[in-house]
Amino acid sequence: MKKIFYFSLFLSITISAFGQEIIEDYWVTWDANYREVDVISLFEFEKLYADSIRRNPDIPQYYVRIDKYRFQAEYLGEVRVIDEEVKYSMKRVLKFFIPNSEQYHGLMGKELLFRVGQEYVWMPIQSQLLEYFKKEIEKGATVMLYCLFLGEHLWENVLYKTLFISEFY
Repeated sequence: MKKIFYFSLFLSITISAFGQEIIEDYWVTWDANYREVDVISLFEFEKLYADSIRRNPDIPQYYVRIDKYRFQAEYLGEVRVIDEEVKYSMKRVLKFFIPNSEQYHGLMGKELLFRVGQEYVWMPIQSQLLEYFKKEIEKGATVMLYCLFLGEHLWENVLYKTLFISEFY
């Protein structure tokens, strides 16, 4: 009987430790691929760069940029359908950088409202994550977001700075 008890204890500790290691490895991989940033500084930089392009008409006025970032934000509990212009911008940027980008179109449905510093930011979330997010994250909670940044500056001096949520904890 003691042997069964000790074997069960050993097995549960081993499984628990192994499971914890898998979880830690999962987040280490995400952290390695998504650089931590100050979103407000990122937005300020994007605006300054767009302004510098606008002031120099010899430079093409249209540009796109894509990157991966992580940062903390406060979830404000609001959900809405993605603004159509934002969705079109996302599609244009993805088309520049990702072959067969149409596979991402079905992932664009809703966006969530967050506070980052003193800024309020609507961020689209991949559709397969939305129900998990709503179950796991309460209104007012601070959450780590892993986002695909999709930046687009149009000829009309319109700047899109979209943070597309890919993962969270």
